[in-house]
Amino acid sequence: MMFKKYPLSFFILCIVALVTMFSTSLINPLLSIFAQQVGGSGIQIGLVVAGYWMSRILLEIPSGVISARYGYYLPMVIGLVLTTVGIFLNALAVDPFQLLLTRILQGFGAPLFFAISMTFVTQLFDAKNRGSAMGLFQGIEFVGTIIGSSFSGYIIATLDFRMSLILCSILSGLGLIILLFAPNVRRHELRTASTSLSLSQLREVFKSRNLLIVSAATFSEFLMTNGILFTIFPIYAKETLGFTLQSIGLIMGARSLGFVISMFAMGTVADRIGRKPVLVFGVVFTGLLTLLIGFATSFELLTLIIFCSGISTGAIWVISPVVAAESVEPSYRGTAIGVYRTFFDLGSIVGPIVMTIIQESLGMLACFISASLFLLANIPSTLKMVEKD
Repeated sequence: MMFKKYPLSFFILCIVALVTMFSTSLINPLLSIFAQQVGGSGIQIGLVVAGYWMSRILLEIPSGVISARYGYYLPMVIGLVLTTVGIFLNALAVDPFQLLLTRILQGFGAPLFFAISMTFVTQLFDAKNRGSAMGLFQGIEFVGTIIGSSFSGYIIATLDFRMSLILCSILSGLGLIILLFAPNVRRHELRTASTSLSLSQLREVFKSRNLLIVSAATFSEFLMTNGILFTIFPIYAKETLGFTLQSIGLIMGARSLGFVISMFAMGTVADRIGRKPVLVFGVVFTGLLTLLIGFATSFELLTLIIFCSGISTGAIWVISPVVAAESVEPSYRGTAIGVYRTFFDLGSIVGPIVMTIIQESLGMLACFISASLFLLANIPSTLKMVEKD
């Protein structure tokens, strides 16, 4: 198998990413309900969900410069430390404001690990294998979301939210320990030429049409994912449809399953047929499936729709960082991935806030329609994407 040629440092990083994603997926699908329990309502719930992304956005672009100056290993370690401490402090929050602050602290750690690890992967592989490698990396990473999302309802119903958050912090700490004892990652550190973030570098990165196309698609997808699936849908499923926490967790687990299947498959597909067809598929089907969620009421139908949505959103996820990296010179890849990730942070901030406002003023169905339209509006631009040789 071609995977036998991949360096050991790549697989160690995959394991760390898997454990870290598992720890966050145990609570994220039902976070909006926890925000309700500590006294949040309306836009306060949206702010709590968005808080994690508010701090992430500050470090996404600088993360490329940080990795260029200090290497990949140290920033990733610091990122996991901040993530672990932030999750633990989530468990101690007693009101929406405290929960927002601890989510912000947690968010500072994410770019230092996830953005830098993605840049690390793009630097380890050439264009012929980059899509497959990124798909494998993100596929293994999001196996954690299948386990975490599927069992989130059961674990929270058994332990309660606070004890579940403490469990999440322990799991995140385990990922940190694995990384600390991973000398292979240190040995394979690849440094880019740039050591400072200049305006000319940013201008050069923003000249790339392909980068802006995938960034816009990613913005819309994260607006839907965090605004609908992680904010509106859990409350809608619990209060309007009468689903239990366990049932909501299983539905979200179905999405994660579809997501991971897509991660493993779509990177290889993109290497064979091109990046654009995969991105167009992801945008079109995610937009249509988002609309269908608003009309489905049965557990079985919602599970099927959200499973398929996982496949289509996975196509957007796996191809976007690859296109971002390939759209600029190698020395700018860290910055390009930081720009792309900044757009999905923006979508993750805007989504929960906008969707809670729409829900309060226009109702639940308007949320699903709005998110669908945001996604489908990307079709003309994705069709204009130019494949790189």
